[in-house]
Amino acid sequence: MNALIRITDRIGTWLAWASGAILFATAVLIAIEVVLRKIFSISMGGADEISYYALAISSSWTFGYALLRKAHIRIDVLYSRMSSKVRIALDLLSLTLFGACALVATYFAFFVLQTSIRRGSVANTPLGTPLWIPQSLWFAGLVFLCLVILVLLMGTIYRTIHKDAKGAHELSGASSLLEEIREGTGKQVQALAKGDTP
Repeated sequence: MNALIRITDRIGTWLAWASGAILFATAVLIAIEVVLRKIFSISMGGADEISYYALAISSSWTFGYALLRKAHIRIDVLYSRMSSKVRIALDLLSLTLFGACALVATYFAFFVLQTSIRRGSVANTPLGTPLWIPQSLWFAGLVFLCLVILVLLMGTIYRTIHKDAKGAHELSGASSLLEEIREGTGKQVQALAKGDTP
């Protein structure tokens, strides 16, 4: 189970880096487009369309990574005051509900992709992009999110069964303010140890 969690985390990290690269390349493309329009009054065409695709793809690719890093917004006013058993139950409930929402979104995304492939749909733009290309990449990110939720759910249940409440909390529980401070200061200490400036 731990190996599966590590593999999922590694894939999520790769997808997050790829998403960052996509957004950076898109920003460069838009900057070039702006300069060309301003100075030479010409346009490459399609920069705005590409940016739409890049935003949709990079967002879906990083949903799973954000869940693994507990970056999604959580309201923990009452959560932090409850017993560990109640918190684990709430963690399992939240993952289950999140998984249900992700499955519904993925289900309808599949039909959007299937329709585009069946009809041979292309964008009504100068690029005339076959829509199945960006839609399949967007769909892949949603599928990965569902897999991440499943792995976290299975891992939390596994650790709970084996009486590892701390491990279950580390996997799917909301981070406390103290844990977030420790994580942030730990990264700063590591940066200082390497000689980097914070």
